[in-house]
Amino acid sequence: MALYNTIKKLAIDASKAEIPVRILDADVVFTTPLSIRLMKNNKLILSEECFVIPESLTDHTVQVQTPRGTETHTVLNGLKAGDELVVASVQGGGLYYVLDRKAK
Repeated sequence: MALYNTIKKLAIDASKAEIPVRILDADVVFTTPLSIRLMKNNKLILSEECFVIPESLTDHTVQVQTPRGTETHTVLNGLKAGDELVVASVQGGGLYYVLDRKAK
């Protein structure tokens, strides 16, 4: 029984020591439909459904308060082919979270 408890404790300690989030390099291959390649590996090209993309990396509208009143502006910040990204992969999640573009 002592051997069983030791193995069990080692297994629990090992799983706690694993890194639950991995940070990966990625790049945009196509914009229509959106396809993102992970780690420069052509076998790891995934579609938009596999990613959570923040609003800040999309084309979107914002309302701005000015002295003349409220104005609506379009922010053109969508992902483009060739953009290099930083992506987080959560262990066991199946989704990838696009964190930001890499600075050029």
